[in-house]
Amino acid sequence: MELISCRGLRLERGGVVLLEDTDLVIEAGERILITGPSGCGKSTLLRHLCMLEPGAEQTIFLQGRALAEWVPGELRRAVAYLPQTPVAVEGSVRDYLCLPYTLKVYSGNRPNDKALKAALESLNLEIALDAGAEQLSPGQKARLALVQRLLLKPQVLLCDEPIAALDQDSAALVVRALEQAGRDGMTQVLVSHQPLQGASGRCYRFVDRRLELSPS
Repeated sequence: MELISCRGLRLERGGVVLLEDTDLVIEAGERILITGPSGCGKSTLLRHLCMLEPGAEQTIFLQGRALAEWVPGELRRAVAYLPQTPVAVEGSVRDYLCLPYTLKVYSGNRPNDKALKAALESLNLEIALDAGAEQLSPGQKARLALVQRLLLKPQVLLCDEPIAALDQDSAALVVRALEQAGRDGMTQVLVSHQPLQGASGRCYRFVDRRLELSPS
């Protein structure tokens, strides 16, 4: 079933055309990998897919509706975005994981401590919920940010460089968690300048302002 589609999508940033006249269809539960050199437009595409940047909301469709027709809170529930550098949050690990549930759109769905601990364990994060989030290592922070998004159970997860600057073991844990989320039916669009070893899915590469299907 078609979940996301782009019809004649054109992206521009700072007066520079990054992508032009592009059609793309993403099926529900599918994983799309997008690669390309730095500055080609990979991150810009992700931000447009969740309306963090304006200008393409009439040519990107979710569940058959243009993004322009979606109420912001409704879109936030359907699509979760993980930037390359997640926003730092002071407080405990529990505070960080539960931050989204302070928003009205997620109210009433806050997970209990048992669910939080299970989510941490799924990414091999052996840290206490009361531990200070700011004291974690960069690899732990990256995995914690992914745990936070996965707990939201969005229909679509957008990840910008999910394994950047991670060691091999941490990267493998992230890919494993994404694979499990995919098996559970979560649609994913992943941007990376490096191969995601073990991550299956359709792969596209930015080439001359177009998305070209790549064998890997």
